[in-house]
Amino acid sequence: MNKQEFGSFIAENRKAAGLTQRALAERLHVTDKAVSKWERGLSYPDVTLLEPLAEALGLSTEELMSCEKKESGEPVKALLEISRENRRTEGRRIILRTLLITLAVLGAALAVMRYADRYVSEQRRDAIYLKETENGVNYLYVEQEGHLLRLRCAPGVDFDKIEQTDENGSRLVYLLDCRWNRKTYEGTVKGCEEIGITISQKDLLFAHAGLFETQSVQQMFGVPLVYYSSENYFPDPYGEGKVYLRDYRFWMGRWWDSKAGEWKEPGEHDLLRIERCLAATAADIDNDGEPEVIARTRWPERPYAVYDWDGEDIVHRWQDSVPEELRKDLRCILVS
Repeated sequence: MNKQEFGSFIAENRKAAGLTQRALAERLHVTDKAVSKWERGLSYPDVTLLEPLAEALGLSTEELMSCEKKESGEPVKALLEISRENRRTEGRRIILRTLLITLAVLGAALAVMRYADRYVSEQRRDAIYLKETENGVNYLYVEQEGHLLRLRCAPGVDFDKIEQTDENGSRLVYLLDCRWNRKTYEGTVKGCEEIGITISQKDLLFAHAGLFETQSVQQMFGVPLVYYSSENYFPDPYGEGKVYLRDYRFWMGRWWDSKAGEWKEPGEHDLLRIERCLAATAADIDNDGEPEVIARTRWPERPYAVYDWDGEDIVHRWQDSVPEELRKDLRCILVS
């Protein structure tokens, strides 16, 4: 017996019994689509439906299975064939289900590996190069192989107590408990503990002695005369273009106080010191009549820093670009 012969036999006896496919389906509690598949020879009915199907068609189970009145051995063979077909169908379902589960497990494993490769959880010793509050959220910036790593402060971090330098201007080092993304260079810091050592000029990588020409600027940072020069240049360890980094120092020169009628000597400390930048210059970038300091940083995330006088102190802000005429004054020194 084959499916087509069995299906034709069902259809013939259904019509003889005056039943539609839907009416037969309702008696058997199946869909009319299932009945249609049987009659078209696309599938066999479940073994448990053979007896109620035969009864609905006015046949005995033996007649249904043999598709005609035959000896009793034929129905048994038909029943075995239906059973084998059902087992093959169920086997295919098991294989498909196993394959889907395997693919899901592999996909989850790859996702975990990708996640673990992209995110870093670590304790690191670092200097804080920038503190920033943006939209009420506090951030600390540290350096990660030539990039600025932006770390959002968790509630347990005392942002206001974090000092970037000590009384001598050397950078303080902190033990940071953080987690960050290798792709975006952003993350979170949940612990920030000063470890009592500093990074000084002597600790700079590839340091070389060197002093560039001293320049002066009239009326800057609220002071009549300011001198500045670059010093301590050394190759950028992470610079793809093989450029030099250098420090810039701004200090107050000796000047005549006309009101007091006497010369004023320079202060004990530098007015401003910019460490490890590509270049810096003085220019009135905001057109307020007094020059500011514009520095080209070593970080692609924050390419330019502007240092200005707010009437009480020197403050700085970040910019993504500067006017074209300033770029020639911010050219890098290339490693020969």
